[in-house]
Amino acid sequence: MSSEIEPASGAAGGPGEDDGAVGRRLRELRRARGLSARAVAERAQVSPAYLSRLENGKVSPTVSTLTRVVQAMDESVASLFDAASVGPVVRRADRRAVRHRGVVDTFVTPPGATRLEILETTIDPGADSGRGSYAHPGDEECILLLEGELEVWVDGLAHRLEEGDAITYACRLPHRWKNHGAVPARALWIVTPARY
Repeated sequence: MSSEIEPASGAAGGPGEDDGAVGRRLRELRRARGLSARAVAERAQVSPAYLSRLENGKVSPTVSTLTRVVQAMDESVASLFDAASVGPVVRRADRRAVRHRGVVDTFVTPPGATRLEILETTIDPGADSGRGSYAHPGDEECILLLEGELEVWVDGLAHRLEEGDAITYACRLPHRWKNHGAVPARALWIVTPARY
């Protein structure tokens, strides 16, 4: 599945339906900042060839890889969106979503929020954040599991979450997660300050 940005209420698209939206936006951000592909790839710890395929919509990044690429440009994943909706209310039909490798992150907080960010995330069975742990700027991160099960590793320690469980940790601690269950997991991701 290719990376996509789409309204949360839209049907999950297949190939050919805005496959390269994330990649195009990454390329626009990189060029606007005057950064070479090689410089961004080096900072994000990916190969220049991989970054090229990502920018051209040929690969779907893991959560950790996408986070590293936008951080390499001193941006956030939220910057991949048009800030069309303004004000404190985000209607369900107007939520924007990032789709990548069996994970859909839907922004609940508005684009202008700076101190708090909430995402509703759906994780397919077997989907994960990537091979290795990652850390990111910010203060704290909390995962509240609404449905399913999720295993979360923080600073090398594994924590198995079931429906209704929550875990809170410092964003700068290495962390990763995986849905080992047979059904999709659905969670609220709360991050302070807004930085995803």
